[in-house]
Amino acid sequence: MEIRKMLFRKEMKLVTLLLTSLLIATASATVYYSLTVTSTIQVAQTVVKFELGLDNVTAGATLSPDNTVVTMTNLKAYPNASYTYTDPVRVRNNGTATYQMRLKPVSLSGNTTEFVYVRFLLRNGTSDTSPTLASLNYTCSGGSWTNTGTTSWVDIPNTEPDTRYAITVETKAKDNAASASVTIEIAVDVQ
Repeated sequence: MEIRKMLFRKEMKLVTLLLTSLLIATASATVYYSLTVTSTIQVAQTVVKFELGLDNVTAGATLSPDNTVVTMTNLKAYPNASYTYTDPVRVRNNGTATYQMRLKPVSLSGNTTEFVYVRFLLRNGTSDTSPTLASLNYTCSGGSWTNTGTTSWVDIPNTEPDTRYAITVETKAKDNAASASVTIEIAVDVQ
């Protein structure tokens, strides 16, 4: 019995030694390497930009120095009457390729009870008869605002030097609306 115990101990030690040796050999044989990526990034100029439209003064539209941000501070909504700013700001494709554009809601703050709607229409031209390519509509049911969500992508080719795409703004306040204001930020995504 003593001999069997001794042999069993020796066998266990041998198995442990073999397993440890195998583990060490496997770990020693593992090769570690890495891949390297080097990038050079340059600042590019935007080729699709905003420009002021014919209604820019009425809408209080101002552009950033690089024409990529527009702020309209004088938009009005009249009680129970639609008001349209046909051409406060335009989008112009200054490139040689066709780009795609969409309107996307970003943020809304302010009064939720005195308005009926605020609409942003991307037009294929600058007149009130120009076809609408995309429409982002904010509506208010007296308690909360809803919007139609991000529009589909639309092509904006540069077919001639004077191709412009007006962003028309339509507003309406509820009947007997009191003094109120709302701030809406939208993105004009370009790809």
